[in-house]
Amino acid sequence: MGKIRESKLLIYAFFQIMFLAIARSIIGPLIPLISGELNIGLDFIGSAIALSIFALFFVSLTAGNLIEIIGLKKVLFIGLGINFTGSILLFFSNTFSMFILAYFLMELGVGMLVIGNLSIAGNLYPTRKASSLLKINFGNTLAFIISPLLVSLILYINIDWRYYYIIHLIPLIILVIILSRIDIPWHIKADTSLQSLFSANKKIIKNPAFILCGIIIFFYVPVMNTFYVWFTSYFTSLKIGLDVSSLFLSIYGVSIFFGMLLRNKLFKHFKKKRLLFFSFIISFFLLIGVLFIENLFAKNILIFLFGISVAGNFTITFSISAELFPKYTNTASGLTVAFGNLGIMIFQYVSGYMSEYYSRNSVLYINISILFILIIATAFLNYHKKFSRISLDLE
Repeated sequence: MGKIRESKLLIYAFFQIMFLAIARSIIGPLIPLISGELNIGLDFIGSAIALSIFALFFVSLTAGNLIEIIGLKKVLFIGLGINFTGSILLFFSNTFSMFILAYFLMELGVGMLVIGNLSIAGNLYPTRKASSLLKINFGNTLAFIISPLLVSLILYINIDWRYYYIIHLIPLIILVIILSRIDIPWHIKADTSLQSLFSANKKIIKNPAFILCGIIIFFYVPVMNTFYVWFTSYFTSLKIGLDVSSLFLSIYGVSIFFGMLLRNKLFKHFKKKRLLFFSFIISFFLLIGVLFIENLFAKNILIFLFGISVAGNFTITFSISAELFPKYTNTASGLTVAFGNLGIMIFQYVSGYMSEYYSRNSVLYINISILFILIIATAFLNYHKKFSRISLDLE
């Protein structure tokens, strides 16, 4: 019965991630359209996205501790409620200020739910964090495929993109109903005092291995986020229509899906930190090829290979950092995600500013530079003697 209950919870987490990721991922491909409708520059769009990520950053610092205090189920309900409110407001987002508020609330809700799903993976499968988290994140990967296809459909039938966020309320209501009927295993909630949580936070952020994992996530998550968000804007500069570039983006989503499948297989044969190192090296050279090769077919082949190469590295790094503090998985999860959200805040703004005032190629230059930094960081993780003494490759 325990395994059945845990399987149901993982399935619920999968669909929750998928529906939420579809809703948030539609915005990225539509940036050129939204920018024109609201009569604002790409730098303002980048600022709006960066501000919304501040919501994720705040939640990632607090949600893990909140789970410890009030329990996972209540946190999931709160997250769904906030996301519901943000989705309604997006339907009425005819001004830039309303768009910022709506997107901020939607991301705030998503942030709470992301931490909740990390908690599910970390607590239900403490010895198989990476593989269970990969299974949940397949929902996010499917969203990378579905969202651009929805954008192409919206453009083809020529309807206002805001109507999607009314339709999005239906799966949200279903998720709330299902959550009310799911029994959350008691061990996900820990009766921990605030003083104990403060001590745990202090211990975690002083750990050198955790800090290095945080640095890796700080740079890696923006690569995935900015490449996806500014993908269609980049192709617009190549005179490729939004309807066509959205299809290209969907193909990139398929490559992420294959990359996640490949990671799940490679876990059984290679050390996690080795996978990180070689993944970033391969991704670095593939993205250089994307930047300099002009042939559109060859460019998309390289983007597809880049997606396979770069996928799944958050899961690997998260599982490494979570192994360091098994007693405080929720707190460590939140702090880990905070590193990623801080990186997105910074690099989303930089990408928007550079795309508006310099070149829409800027996101590629930024990501190539970040990948070079990640190669150096993962080289330290693999070969520095301080980290070789720490058991980081437990599964």
